[in-house]
Amino acid sequence: MNKRLNIYYWLRKFFVTKVVQKILNKIFFLDQTFLRKTVFFLIYKTNHWNKYKPIDKKDLLVSGPGSNPNTEQIKNLIINLNNFIKRNDIRSILDLPCGDFAWMRHLIEINNNIQYTGFDIVEEVIKVNNYKYSSNNIKFFSKDILNEKNFDGHDLVFVRDFFIHISINEILKVLDMLKKSKVKFFACTSYNDIKFNADIAIGKHRKINLLIEPFNLTEVFFKFSENKLNDNKYINFYKIQS
Repeated sequence: MNKRLNIYYWLRKFFVTKVVQKILNKIFFLDQTFLRKTVFFLIYKTNHWNKYKPIDKKDLLVSGPGSNPNTEQIKNLIINLNNFIKRNDIRSILDLPCGDFAWMRHLIEINNNIQYTGFDIVEEVIKVNNYKYSSNNIKFFSKDILNEKNFDGHDLVFVRDFFIHISINEILKVLDMLKKSKVKFFACTSYNDIKFNADIAIGKHRKINLLIEPFNLTEVFFKFSENKLNDNKYINFYKIQS
């Protein structure tokens, strides 16, 4: 179907703007949880990150080209994450957000002793993931990450391509919870050469640098470049507890 004939396309365009989100929040008292659920549901329903291609729930790929398991970028990501897991005795991972699990499942397959938990705000994605992939060591839950009080009990909390879609205040809230949680490590996407961190409406996109204001996460335990073509996209690892 032509995207312009799809009601979800127009709803997404309406909701993913600062002005609309501010009006809905301040005048109509729609809280941020509602806005986040609505925005990311509409992004999913339109398959926005895959240029509006029809969704195939048998082979769910809705997390965008940066999560395509067949790319060199993802192969490099899996190799580096696997090395980190082995070197640091990682036995449990919390994935925030898990999206369609298309590439992460390959990492878990070669580390099948790991307890894996995935959170995502889109309930339909979680239902498909649980139907296709859940097992004794793999679980998925529909959660708004911003409403979680802690992330205790995980060796590694993995936050990839999430902060690029939420506001600075929301990022700071998640980072504060991560720092206070009883976890060994957390890892986040960071474009380490970006000079300024812009703010955005929920569901928009921009690059962020965790090393500079207002985040200042300079004590990096380990990092690697995600893309061999070097677009300055890194996964930064931070140690929380010994």
